[in-house]
Amino acid sequence: MARNFFVWFALAAILCSLTAISAKVSESKEFVLTLDHSNFTRFLTQHNFVVVKFYAPWCRHSQNLAPEYEKAASVLSNHHPPIILAKFDADDEANKYLAKQYRIRGYPTVKIFRNGGQLIQEYRDSRRADYIVEYLKEQISPASVEIKSAEDASGIIPQNKITILFYTRDLLSGLYCGSYREVFWRSIRTLMV
Repeated sequence: MARNFFVWFALAAILCSLTAISAKVSESKEFVLTLDHSNFTRFLTQHNFVVVKFYAPWCRHSQNLAPEYEKAASVLSNHHPPIILAKFDADDEANKYLAKQYRIRGYPTVKIFRNGGQLIQEYRDSRRADYIVEYLKEQISPASVEIKSAEDASGIIPQNKITILFYTRDLLSGLYCGSYREVFWRSIRTLMV
């Protein structure tokens, strides 16, 4: 009887420890990719939109940004399409020439690379995860949207801070003249409310 109790106790202890280990493994999943001099340029050319944090491990500001950046990467990994957040140790001796090439003068510096690294923009907004997520979602969204119905207009216009409506004479002279005119004026009324 005592032997059965001991076996059950040992099995329970093993199961508890395995559960704890698997929880730590799932918690430690990193969403921020690590880039260095050997893969940086190739990685950028293969992707349309990449956000890179240039950091130094000893820098307190870099250390403070790390958990927020990781949270943002976790959220943005579920975005469609996923928004890639990466980090680059600009203080590593082997990486310094690339940091100099991209004019990294302070840590951390966050840059957005578009079109395979052809267009580069520095991120200078808040360092909180929710702000990073919101900003990057706006950046990857299309700059303009075609409104084809009054319902489209009512769904799009209230969620934007600035809305510009544009139509041409071609739209007003075509087969759908009446419906486009209706959408345009409903959109204007929606903005004025």
